[in-house]
Amino acid sequence: MTVDVDRDGKVGCAYYIAMEETLVLEEDIPMGDIEAVDTLMLHVQPTTVIIPNRAPGALVEFLERDAHRYDDSEGSSEEQGAYILRHVISAQFDYEAAKEALASIDVGRPIPDPIQVRSPEDKPAQSIGSSVHNKLMRLAETINLDSCLSVGCAGAIITELERRRAAEEPSWEDAGGVAFRLTSIKMNTSAGTMLVSADTLTSLQIVQSELHPNPQRRSSNNSEPKAKGALSITDLLQALASSAQGKRRLRQMLLRPSTDLDVIKERHRCIAALLHAENSEVAQKMRTLLRKLKNTRTLLLHVRKGVDRIRGELAIRVGDWKALVRFAMASAQLKQATHALRGTSGIEIFARICTEIDVKRFMHIGDVIMRTIDFQLSKENGRTEIHLGASEYLDGLRREFADVCQALPEVKESVVREVPREAAQYLQHCTVMPQLGFLIAVKLDPETGEGVYHGQNHPDGQWMMCFTSGDIVYYKNQLMLDLDSQYGDLPSRIADEEIEVMMALAAAVLEHEDAILSASDLFGELDSLLALALAAEKYNWTAPTMTTSNVIDIVGGRHPLQELLVPSFIPNECVMAGGCGAGRLEEDNEAPKNGNKGPAPSMLILTGPNNSGKSVYMRQVALIVYLAHTGSHVPATRATIGVTDRILTRIATRETVVNDESAFLVDLKQAAFSMNFATRRSLLLIDEFGKGTTVESGSALFAAYLTYFLDLGVEKPKVLAGTHFHEVFEKGLIRPGKDVAFAHMDVRLDPEAEDPEEQVTFLFHLLPGRGPSSLGVLCAAINGVSSRVIRKAEALVALQDRNESLVEACSELSEEDKRRLRQAELVARKFLELQVPSSSGEQGEGSTIREMLQAVLKTEEVGTPSP
Repeated sequence: MTVDVDRDGKVGCAYYIAMEETLVLEEDIPMGDIEAVDTLMLHVQPTTVIIPNRAPGALVEFLERDAHRYDDSEGSSEEQGAYILRHVISAQFDYEAAKEALASIDVGRPIPDPIQVRSPEDKPAQSIGSSVHNKLMRLAETINLDSCLSVGCAGAIITELERRRAAEEPSWEDAGGVAFRLTSIKMNTSAGTMLVSADTLTSLQIVQSELHPNPQRRSSNNSEPKAKGALSITDLLQALASSAQGKRRLRQMLLRPSTDLDVIKERHRCIAALLHAENSEVAQKMRTLLRKLKNTRTLLLHVRKGVDRIRGELAIRVGDWKALVRFAMASAQLKQATHALRGTSGIEIFARICTEIDVKRFMHIGDVIMRTIDFQLSKENGRTEIHLGASEYLDGLRREFADVCQALPEVKESVVREVPREAAQYLQHCTVMPQLGFLIAVKLDPETGEGVYHGQNHPDGQWMMCFTSGDIVYYKNQLMLDLDSQYGDLPSRIADEEIEVMMALAAAVLEHEDAILSASDLFGELDSLLALALAAEKYNWTAPTMTTSNVIDIVGGRHPLQELLVPSFIPNECVMAGGCGAGRLEEDNEAPKNGNKGPAPSMLILTGPNNSGKSVYMRQVALIVYLAHTGSHVPATRATIGVTDRILTRIATRETVVNDESAFLVDLKQAAFSMNFATRRSLLLIDEFGKGTTVESGSALFAAYLTYFLDLGVEKPKVLAGTHFHEVFEKGLIRPGKDVAFAHMDVRLDPEAEDPEEQVTFLFHLLPGRGPSSLGVLCAAINGVSSRVIRKAEALVALQDRNESLVEACSELSEEDKRRLRQAELVARKFLELQVPSSSGEQGEGSTIREMLQAVLKTEEVGTPSP
C-alpha cells in the first residue's frame, strides 16, 4: 500500500492485492488528512506501507505508531507491529512517470491500437496517436487520471513490484510462474458510497481489532498480521459466511456502504427471497455447498506457478486439485439449487448464476482432473500420482521401468556368475536410481571405506564407486553401463513426463481461469447475502424501507451487539429529519411527524443519568442507518431510512502514549472534521463534547457547536447529541423548537433505600423532555466509591442547589480535624501555664523540665478548654 498527503491535506492511495493480482487506486480525498489515512488503513489492512521521503511529519508519526520495529540490540531482528513501513525517494511518486508506467502494463487481452498519426521524428511517448496515448485513453475509461496523488501512488506500487520481481529466485520463472504479476487495474470511487471515518468505524464497533498482546505471536513473516479480534459488526456477520470468498465480499460490503438505492433494494429483495419459508431448505443446502469451496484465487495461483522443475517433483498439492474438482461439482449443484428457489424472478444475483455458470465447462474441468490424477493412489503414496491412460508415452515408460525392475534380480545373478565365488556373498542387490542409472550394491568394508569386493580380479577391471549409504556401497561396472546406454535414465524420464502431463493439465485448467474466477465472485456475493439472511433470521432483524427523503424513522430499534450481551434489551424509537437542501425533492415533503408535535426535528439532545443508556441509544441509531445502507436487514421492528451520505461521530477519544495531543485536542479535531464534511444528508453523533475542559468553556463550546449546525438552515444535518451540561439549557443557550427536541432515559428513584444500588433503577426507555439530573453522585456510590467521598459530594451538591458558596464548604473542617485542633490548643495552654525554674536553680533541674514537657504533651482532651 502506498500513501501520499499534500500540503492541503489531500490524500492519495493505491494498493496491490497479491492474491487477486490487482492494483487498486482510491480517488484523491480532498481535505482528508490523517483521518482519511486512518480509515484507509482499516479498509486495506496492509502488510507493507510505502510513503515518499517528503511525506508530512504528521503522516510519518501516525504510521510509525503501529509499524514493525526492529530490535538489533542483541543481534535479533524480531518484528513487531501490524505492517512494515518503508520510505522511498519522492521520484517514485511522480505523476507523469506513473501514467507512463500504467500505460505500459498489459492487462487482459490486448486491444489493437487505432491508426497512429505520428511521424518518425515525433519523440514524446504520449503524443497524440502514440501507442502510450491510446493506452492512456483506454485506461481513463476505468481510472480517474485527475486523481494525481493516487496515480503517483500507483506508480510507486509498480516500481515496488518490479523490484520484488527482480529479487525473486530464478527458479520461479523456470517453474512457469510470474512473481507479483499484475492482471487488472481498478479504481474505487466515492460516488455511490457512504463516507465512514475511522473514528466512526471504531466508535460504532463496526470494525474493532487490536494487535495480539504477545509480541511473539505478532512476529511473523506471513502476509497477514496476527490480530486479536473483538466483538464487532464485521466479526459478527463474517462468522455467518461459509466461504473465504463470502467473508471477503461481506467485508467489502460492510466497509463500503452504498448510497445507491437500486443496489440496496436489490440486496433487500435477495435477502427476502432467501428468508422465504419455501426456500429455507434450499438456502441451507447452498450454505453446505459453499463450505466446500476453497479460495479459488489461491488454487489458481498454485496452478499458475506450475511444477518445480528443479526438484523434479509435482509441486501442486493433491489437495489443490481435489479442491478444484469440488469447486466444479459444487458449481453445478449451486446452479441447480438456484433454479429451485422460489420467488427470485428479477433478482440479479440469481439470474447471473443461472446464465453465467457454465455447468458443462466446469464438469469438463473436473473430468479432466479426475482422468489425470489418481487421488486414491496419491493419498496412499503421499505424492501426486497420474492415472493410467492420461499419457500413452508415460504409460510406456512405466511399463518399461516395471519390466526393468522385474529383471533386476536376473541382472544381479549375472553379476554374481562373473565374480569370484567368495565375493558373491557381499553382493546385495541391483537397483536403478534417477540420474545415476543402474547400480550394484556391495557390502561396506569399514577398514577401507570401500566395498568388500569392487571388481578385484574381474575381467572388466575394477568397478567405479558412486556413493556410500550406511553399510552399502554402490558401484557401476560394465554391465551397469551397458544397461544405462540401453534403457537410459528411466526414473528421470518418467518424472519429466509426469511434469509435462501436469503442465498440460494446468494449461487446460487455466484456459477457464476467467470463468472460474467469475463464478467464484458470484458465489462470494451469494454467500455474503446468505450470511445477511442468516443474521436477519437468527437475530430477528427486519427489512428497512429505504427512501430519498432525508429522514430517520425507527420503531423498536435495538443495538445489534449490546442485545447479545444482556438478558433482555429495551427497544426504543427515533424520529428525525434533516434539511431539505437546495435541490429540494418531492419526497422531502414526506418527512415523518413527531407524534402530534409537528415535523420531526433535525437535532435530538439526550440528557439524563450516567449509565442510563444514552450512548448505546445513539450508537444503535447510527448502526441501524449503517446496516440499512449495506443492504442488510436491521435490528428494529420497523425502520424508514433516508439516503445518508456519511456518518460522523464525536464519541470515542482514542489516545496513545505516543501521541502528544491531549484528549481535549483530539475531541476538537473530531468536531472540526464533522463541521468540514457534514452535509444535509449526514448523521452526526456527538457524545459529551466539551468535557475535557472547564464547565464554563465546555458548555459554551458545546452550545456553539450545536448552534452551528442549527444555523445551516436547509443544509442542516441530522444530529444526535448527549450531554451533562445542564447549564446550556438552564441559561437558554439552546431552546427546544421545531428543529430541536430533548429526550432522556427513564429511571426510577427510591431515596429511602439503604443500598445505593436499590436507590436507582435504570429502565433504558427513551422519554421526551430533558432529564433533571445526571445522578453522578449516586452512580459513584453504585460503583464502589467511598461513602465518605459520597457524603462530601452530596453536601456540595446541596450547597450548589441552594446557590451557596462552595469556598466555605470546602474549607470546613472534619470532626477529626476539629478534635485534633482542640487537642493542640489544650497542649498549648498547658505549656503556657508551666512554671519554669530559673537557670540558677539546683542541679538536676533539666530532667525536671523534661518531665514537665512530657506531661504537657500527654495531656488528654476532657472537654473544650475555657478561654
